[in-house]
Amino acid sequence: MKNVISCPGCSAENPIYQLNCIGCKAYLRGRVVNVDFWKTIGSLLESPFKTFLILIQSEHKNFLIPTFCLFAIKFFINGLIFSHIVHDYHGSLNYLLLNLGLSVIYSLIILIAFSFIITRINKGFGIANRFRDNLTIYIFALVPQLITLIVLFPLEYAVFGVHWITFNPSPFVIRGGTAYIFAIIEGLMILWSLFLAISATYTQTKSKIYSVFVGFVYIIVIFGGMIFLPNFH
Repeated sequence: MKNVISCPGCSAENPIYQLNCIGCKAYLRGRVVNVDFWKTIGSLLESPFKTFLILIQSEHKNFLIPTFCLFAIKFFINGLIFSHIVHDYHGSLNYLLLNLGLSVIYSLIILIAFSFIITRINKGFGIANRFRDNLTIYIFALVPQLITLIVLFPLEYAVFGVHWITFNPSPFVIRGGTAYIFAIIEGLMILWSLFLAISATYTQTKSKIYSVFVGFVYIIVIFGGMIFLPNFH
């Protein structure tokens, strides 16, 4: 695997995040200072590879913390749902603040650990990459989950109330057709997150097989973490 920027002046190979050539110090690209959040969200649908490259090259990874915090809330909600479906923890709603804090810590550990491991693996393959860049692109790969949190979850809660979380009784029993529509949309957004994770990895590595493998592992780790999230109940 090899992903570099060749200097037009001295032909030296540079990491894709490099602004100035490591050989002759010439400018390799335009300077990217900050991330435009709303423009980034829109361009993830239009041109994900270009968007992830901009995220990698940006000097300030602004909006990273708000994006993570929104995902942590989605992680928390999904964790509650899975705890009721898989583990039958019907008392977890009694400890919302504790479980929310646990979700934030747990999801942060997962994201940091995954980004760190991928950074080390990429370096082992000879790819110059940085931990903070990987953390940024993999968090932004979860943007579809933010959309479901902001747009879809209020609709789910408006239709089913707390039953969407507790599954007592199951929303598929209450209004089966509507529940299946919501579930399908949630599934499609997971597939979009998978595609973005693959695109993020490919932007760093330019290896299709490796990117697909890492993308699938990432989504499995993220949603596996939701399923096995320990809850107070």
